[in-house]
Amino acid sequence: MTPTVTVILPAYHAGATLKRAVESLLAQSFADWEAVIASDDCSDYLALLAGQGLRDPRLRQVSTGVSGSGDFNARNAALPAARGRFLAALDADDAFAPQRLEALLPLAERHGAAVCNTGTHDRDGRLYKRPFPAATAPFAMTAEHILSPRTPFFPVFRRELAGQGWPALPFCADVLFNLQLLCRAEALICHPDSLYRYYKTDGSITQSAETARIAEAGYRCILSRLDADGFGLDPAVRAAARAEFSANLALNRIFARWMREGRCRNLEEFLDATENGKAPWLQAEVAAEVVAW
Repeated sequence: MTPTVTVILPAYHAGATLKRAVESLLAQSFADWEAVIASDDCSDYLALLAGQGLRDPRLRQVSTGVSGSGDFNARNAALPAARGRFLAALDADDAFAPQRLEALLPLAERHGAAVCNTGTHDRDGRLYKRPFPAATAPFAMTAEHILSPRTPFFPVFRRELAGQGWPALPFCADVLFNLQLLCRAEALICHPDSLYRYYKTDGSITQSAETARIAEAGYRCILSRLDADGFGLDPAVRAAARAEFSANLALNRIFARWMREGRCRNLEEFLDATENGKAPWLQAEVAAEVVAW
């Protein structure tokens, strides 16, 4: 029998973190799942997990056949192997809370797609940030909910909503995919609890000295696609995305200047100093950058 949900799990140099991600799947209160690990570095992750005492017939693996091709390519390589009626996304350095699938699957069944109030954890595993204030009930996401918090959202969704998979973007492919889900589903519902554990790691792009360069190229690519084919987004969602990514490009150039001037060491410090990039005193500078660009 086919499983209810397939968890797609891209893995690139994930030997140090994959065990935690898989253990969080094995601890799920909803057991009718499979996981397709998409190796993007030609590693045999099933053998690695078996050596760590983690054998389970629900774990399978595919490979991109290359190394470092990006999360979008790894996820898309897993799509043909996925057998579930629903799909879920989990990164190899993150984890699910034990009740995540049980809580989100009914919402995805009813509305098409569901996410949760992602919990961001520091390197010591401490929860320190959520994108939204505490709520008492699930609520419908908007484009602004997806774009503004600078927090990743990892959906559970009906298989038929996957389309052609994640957009071929080396940067923010998950954000654009979530916007596509917003347009395809009856609604994209957010569970108010933090059922996804997003971990900041030393290898995170927010910690890299190359962040500004990578972001500049990524934002330019996204804006070009938005102007060309629009990623198939509804007009209002497309307009919101263009406005947000234009502002992000401008903000990134300010961040690059701060880095050159020694005012911050990485993106995390910059965002903390500027109230996640939205401090009122910063907005005039961002607007000037948008006009100049």
